[in-house]
Amino acid sequence: MLAEERKLRIREILSEQRTITAAELKQSLGVTAATVRRDLVALESEGVLVRSHGGAVSRTPSTSFQPSYDALTQTNLPEKKAIAREAERLILEGETVFLESSTTVHELAKLLHRRTRLTIITNSPATLSQVQYGPGVTVLCVGGNLIKENCYLSGMWAHRILQEIRVDKVILGLSGLDPDYGISTANHPEAEIKRLLMKISKTRIALADSSKFPKQAFAYVGPISDLTMLITDAGADPESVKQIRQAGVEVKIAQKSHLPERAILHER
Repeated sequence: MLAEERKLRIREILSEQRTITAAELKQSLGVTAATVRRDLVALESEGVLVRSHGGAVSRTPSTSFQPSYDALTQTNLPEKKAIAREAERLILEGETVFLESSTTVHELAKLLHRRTRLTIITNSPATLSQVQYGPGVTVLCVGGNLIKENCYLSGMWAHRILQEIRVDKVILGLSGLDPDYGISTANHPEAEIKRLLMKISKTRIALADSSKFPKQAFAYVGPISDLTMLITDAGADPESVKQIRQAGVEVKIAQKSHLPERAILHER
């Protein structure tokens, strides 16, 4: 595990339980006590935590913590790739699909540039860079204000465009999904965009790895029943999955492939 991945994992743990011991981190991360100590010193210098005797205490409110986009691209990557492969099967030739800015949705975008007849609309500069060279893919980009840390376009211009279009499918990312609380995300601009996206398509598919639920993030989006489908991985909490299905949402469980990436592409 790379240093940035370890620090992200420590932040995730602290966002959930507020305190952690060095011994617990050593076991969870599979590293030495010296490595844990270095990571805690680095995170303390960033203002994330305060070191205590034998561990650390979070200085970040749990609901407002959101890792950077670059950090998220490396988190739970095998699960995100499996979810993306499952989602790709649902995208039909000839459709118009909105791909929201999300690291899991970004993995889906990597699979779609080979399509021969597809229209993709996105508010993600990162997704745009993946699909722009697909000869059979028509690409439209929503304008707006760039939230740099999330690689996310939002604001008045984005709202205006979303109010004037309809698509076959919307593919969403999520920061939090709780069967009782509902759908939530990192900040209000994202929440506003997600609420608009819910209105422009009858098929609303959320891609969320198992670390996203049951969890409540900072900004409320809406009830779980706003979704048509959730695609997640095999690590998902069974009770949460049961409750989400009871809310009328179809849940698909993606299985990680044991084949190398090139072999997967060759099979397709």
